[in-house]
Amino acid sequence: GPPPGAGTAGEGQPPAGAPSPAPELPGAGSNVGAGASASVATARTGQGSLRAGLLRDAWTHIGGDRVQGDKIVIHTADERGVVLRTVAAALVETVRHTFQAPPRWDDIQADAWQRRSVVLRGPAGAGKTAAAVRLLISAQVTTWYLLDSVAELTRLTELRQLGSGAGLLLDRPRDLDELRGPQLAGLEGLLERADARLVLIAGPDAELDRGVAEYVQRVTRPDSLDAVLAAHLAHRLGEADAEQALAAAGVADLVAELLCDGPGCRDAARLAEVLAHEYGGGGIDPDRVRARLDTSGGEGPEEWFEGLGDTGLRTQAIALAVLGGLPQEDVALAAAALLDRFRSDRGVLTTSVERGPVPLRQDPFAQSRRLLAEKLRARTVSAVTRGSFGRLPCTVAEYRNPDYPPRIIRHVWSEYRVQQDLVHWLAELVDSPSQQVRSFAGTALGLIATESFDHIATQVLPGWVLHEDSGAARREAVAYALRVCAHDPALRPGVHALVNGWYLSGTWELQAAAARAYGLCLGGTDLDTAVRCLTRLGTVDHIQVAIAIGDAFADLVEEDVEAHAPLVLRAVAETVHEPLSRPVGHLVFLILADALVTEEPAAPGTAPRARPTLLRLAAADPPGSELRRLLGYLWSEVIGGELFGDESAGVLEAWAAQAETDPLLLDDLVSVLVQDVAARGDRVGRLLERYVTRWTERDRFRPLPRAAAVLGSALRPSAAPAHFGGAR
Repeated sequence: GPPPGAGTAGEGQPPAGAPSPAPELPGAGSNVGAGASASVATARTGQGSLRAGLLRDAWTHIGGDRVQGDKIVIHTADERGVVLRTVAAALVETVRHTFQAPPRWDDIQADAWQRRSVVLRGPAGAGKTAAAVRLLISAQVTTWYLLDSVAELTRLTELRQLGSGAGLLLDRPRDLDELRGPQLAGLEGLLERADARLVLIAGPDAELDRGVAEYVQRVTRPDSLDAVLAAHLAHRLGEADAEQALAAAGVADLVAELLCDGPGCRDAARLAEVLAHEYGGGGIDPDRVRARLDTSGGEGPEEWFEGLGDTGLRTQAIALAVLGGLPQEDVALAAAALLDRFRSDRGVLTTSVERGPVPLRQDPFAQSRRLLAEKLRARTVSAVTRGSFGRLPCTVAEYRNPDYPPRIIRHVWSEYRVQQDLVHWLAELVDSPSQQVRSFAGTALGLIATESFDHIATQVLPGWVLHEDSGAARREAVAYALRVCAHDPALRPGVHALVNGWYLSGTWELQAAAARAYGLCLGGTDLDTAVRCLTRLGTVDHIQVAIAIGDAFADLVEEDVEAHAPLVLRAVAETVHEPLSRPVGHLVFLILADALVTEEPAAPGTAPRARPTLLRLAAADPPGSELRRLLGYLWSEVIGGELFGDESAGVLEAWAAQAETDPLLLDDLVSVLVQDVAARGDRVGRLLERYVTRWTERDRFRPLPRAAAVLGSALRPSAAPAHFGGAR
């Protein structure tokens, strides 16, 4: 059959809400440069960087990291680097509004920050985590990061990329007994230069080295948990409603019963959460509060899932396991779609239902979101998530315990005869227009594949790779799944064998899937082989393979921008230099230029900004450096080439549009285009002038007068030697 058209899911998807491009007509050429696919593939600004961030989020969710959020890799002298996770903003805000000072708190604060590091220890239930966050707040920390181990702490050699005012937190690391006083002393200078602070939390039974004693501050349990309970309840309900909830019949006796005999601050916070749910549901029933607290612990997620009984709740639980951490609307829609797969014409659901048939329609108002979240041991929190329109606020749904998602997915796959339904449901999610949903669904398939690799590799993946309508989206999801499998050393040889077979197959769909896998899951373990195979695939004259190569190279760059970008650009330049692969090289470079965007958070006195990653790297290098020569060569090639003139103009205009209101970025753009691109030949310079002239034509929907004026002036042959900085 014909190749997927330009409107195929996953291939050149525009931002959500934008009109989809028209699919190519049957019979349209599939060779590189034919049809509209190239235009679509080079009009997905920032898609490669967005994809990389979402895959990190998906792995955080499925991998069960203790603190979800963005990750930052601090590169060290060795090859591994140190991974820092951002502490959830909700935790920081909760501590900010609910913290109750333990005994001697003023002395602890005064003594703690005589140095840049502090070790907190104390009995269980003393609220050490909240105290650690509060200490960082008192030090006017602006960003919070979590380290996993003392080993990672000792490998830190640089913190400047975190920005000023960072706080580092180590919460009861397993290798705490390896911490030594000289290690903390050696970090003082590093923390001082970065204006950073460090808090390490030690459990009550931890054995600390004598040299650490001077850094230790001891936190004691509060005399009463009533104030902790009241603060958390007021944070959730407001002070007036919190007072009414505590004054409700039976609540005082309930609190006295549940907060005696050794509970800790965490127990008081949990009781406040349940009381707030009950109060919002119309009234507080002490017996129901006890039942909720009893069922919230003691049993694992597998036993809890078995006890849900109702298939509607079970499908909600599965959807939450796969898509937890995404907007609650995505989770709800996915749960409804899975429930429909178990529904028959008679309204009877799966045979595992123990409470009888379920009607074809259910009452949508039967239970509120709050009560549903309580049954599912979940929560809905305000968050900022990344999507096609950037970082936007929303309400996300997730399990309270991060161990639940992977264990529930594995349990459902192995214990119930629903494997085919689950695979078809995940395929439906992968076909979604949402990049967020596709990333999480493909990652969930990878978790299943770690349990049944041979079955998934032989019975599921080939059908996804060769799918006629949604092949591009599913090939990308296949790479997401194999990325999870490649984390397991026992499965890595199988992943290599599978992908190498696709690479050598001679079938374009399988070769496109191999390209995506080389970029997303095999480059990290063998970068040279991945780059070599992607370069060789450039000789395949098929537009979908070329787009897959471009996306794969974008994935490799995003894995380690500073280290991988020069290597990837050298490979693309090699592809452009060879006549057989030259068209593919042109398209791949344009995909890289469009898909890679660096987001820079707001700094004091400046607004957040986004810059094309390749332009940012070039601007950081001096004129004549290898990277700038590569970038100049590749831009001159695609601008002067014959196949992708419109696409080159479109990507360059997108760069200029980002620079139109950013004087610093505009100066960088002018510097690179004049010194590195136009200087390579008169023809390229004239073509650049023609592009610039179009930016101010009367019929332009998005005129760029500032960029056109500054760049046009610098490009004119009669102009004096360019003096960069005029955009400022």
